[in-house]
Amino acid sequence: MIKGIPVSGGIGIGEAIIIQPTAQITTDITGEDAKRAILNARENTIKMLDEFIKSETPEVAGILKAHKLMVEAIVNEALEEVKKGQGAIAAINSVVDKYVKLLKDSGSSLIQLRVDDLIDIKNVLIENLTRKKVTHIKKESIAVLKDIHPSQLLRYKRQGIAGIVSERGSYTSHVAIIARNLGIPAVFGVKNATETLRNGDLIIVDGFSGEVLVNPDKSTVESYKAKKKTFTKFAQLFEKTKNEPAITLDGHRVLVTANIGNEDDLNTALINGCDGVGLFRTEFYYLSRQTLPSSEEFSRIIKKLANKLEEKPLTIRLLDVGGDKPLPYLPSPKENNSFLGLRGIRYLFKYRELLKSQLQAIITASKQGNLRIMAPMVSTIEEIRELKEEIKKISPEAEKNLKFGIMVEVPSILFMLDNIIGEVDFLSIGTNDLTQYLFAVDRTSEEVSHLYDDMHPAVLRAINEITKHAHKKEITIDVCGELASNPIAVPILVGLGINELSVSPTSIPLVKWIIQNISYEDSKRFVRKVLALENGQEVREEARKFLQGYLGKDIPW
Repeated sequence: MIKGIPVSGGIGIGEAIIIQPTAQITTDITGEDAKRAILNARENTIKMLDEFIKSETPEVAGILKAHKLMVEAIVNEALEEVKKGQGAIAAINSVVDKYVKLLKDSGSSLIQLRVDDLIDIKNVLIENLTRKKVTHIKKESIAVLKDIHPSQLLRYKRQGIAGIVSERGSYTSHVAIIARNLGIPAVFGVKNATETLRNGDLIIVDGFSGEVLVNPDKSTVESYKAKKKTFTKFAQLFEKTKNEPAITLDGHRVLVTANIGNEDDLNTALINGCDGVGLFRTEFYYLSRQTLPSSEEFSRIIKKLANKLEEKPLTIRLLDVGGDKPLPYLPSPKENNSFLGLRGIRYLFKYRELLKSQLQAIITASKQGNLRIMAPMVSTIEEIRELKEEIKKISPEAEKNLKFGIMVEVPSILFMLDNIIGEVDFLSIGTNDLTQYLFAVDRTSEEVSHLYDDMHPAVLRAINEITKHAHKKEITIDVCGELASNPIAVPILVGLGINELSVSPTSIPLVKWIIQNISYEDSKRFVRKVLALENGQEVREEARKFLQGYLGKDIPW
C-alpha cells in the first residue's frame, strides 16, 4: 500500500496504465505553414473546450472558460513570434514559458493554478499542431502519471477511466476540483508512482483516505467493492434529501452554506440545496481582471448574487490578496515568507482606496440583500476597530443592513476572544490557515505538508475554545475550511456547536445528509472523548466508528 493526498472521494478499482510525459518534438513547423498551423491548432483547441463547457458542470465550465481566454492570448503572441522567424512549436513554447516564469517568480500558491493551466493549454495546442495521437485509456483502468492537467482528465473521463494516481498536484488544483465534480476517485502526491507501479497491476484508489493498494488479495478487493457499492447507495440517498433542512435526529438545525468564487459556483450551490453563501471569495473576481474594477461594477456583481439567493445570507469576504495572491495591477513587495507578510486586512489597510472601494460596493448592495461582511487575516482587535471606523465613515447607517464578522485563522485571536467577541456579529473559522499557523507548516511544501492535520486534537481544541466564547456571547460561529466538507469531521463540528458549515458547492448534499442522520446530543458526548485524544489518526479512527454506528460499517470514509 502506498499513500498520497486524497483529492477526490470515491473508490476506483482497475488495471494500472502508466502514462509517461510526451517526448520533445524536434521537427518544427516554419514559414507560412507555421501561421496556418497555429490558427488551426487554436480552432481545434477552442472547439474541444467548447464541447467540454457545454457538457460539464458550471464549476468545471468556469475553469474552461478561463482556459479559452488564455488560448487566445497565447496564440496572438505566438503569431507575433512567428513573424520574427520562430517556428510554430518554438513560438508557443516561448510565450508560455515566459508567462510561467513570471508567475512562478510571484511565489504564489494560488497563481500556481494558473501555471498548471498554462502548461495544459500549451500541451493541447502542441498536440493539435503536430496532430499527435492522444493516449487511449482502456475503460475502467487507473491512470498513473507524474502530473495531470484538466484537458487530460476530461478526455480520460470520456474513455471511462476508473481513477487517477498522480505524483504531483494538490487538493486545491483545478484538476482536483474537476475530478471532484466528475466523481473520479483521485490521489495526488504519490511519490515515484510511475516507477513503483507497472502496467497491468491491479490498483485500488481510495479517494477518501489517500491510500493506493497494489495487487491486493481477493478479500480486500471484495471489501472495497462493497465500499464502492455503499457509497453509490449513499449518493442516491443524499441526492433525495438535499433540499431538506439539515436537522439532526433530535431536532438541532445546522446551516449548510457554500464557498463560492463566482456566479457559476452559486448556481451549483443552489441546485444542491444550499442555505446561503458562507464565503464569497472576492479575490477570484479581482484576480481574473487586468484592471481594478470600479465600486459600481463590483456592487452589481454582489446584487446579482444576492438576488439569486433571495433572503438567504451572502457572506462576503473582503479581498484576501497579498504576498501569495498578488493583484496584477497593484504592486506587492517581494517577501521571503508571503504567508506571514502583507496579505488580507493588512494589504487592504496599505491600499486604503481599494478597501474603501470594496466597502462602498458592499454597503450599496446591502440595501437589497441579506449581506454579511467578513475580514480576512485579522490578528488584533485594533484592526477590527479600524475597519469598523472605515465602514462608519462611508455610511453611519451601514450596521442596520450589514452584519460584521472576521475570519479566525491567526492564533493570536484565540487569546483575545473575550475582547473581540464584543466587536463582531459572527466568527468564521478558516481551518486551512488556522491549522497551517498552529503547526507553523507550509501546507504546499512537500517536505513538511505531512505535519498539516486539520483533524489533530490541537485544532479541535482551538475550535472548541472559539465556540465556547461565541456561545457565551450568543453570536454565531461558522467553519468554512476544508474540514467542513470532510464527512467524518461533520459530527465533530456539530458536537462542538458550530452553527454553520460552509462547504464546496458539490459537497452540500453529502454534508446535509450526514447531519440529518446523526444525533446532536450524541455528537456532543462524542466530542468530549475526541478532545482528550493525542493525534489526528486517533481522531479519524474514532470518528469513523461514530459514523458507522449511525450509517453502517460499510461507510467509505
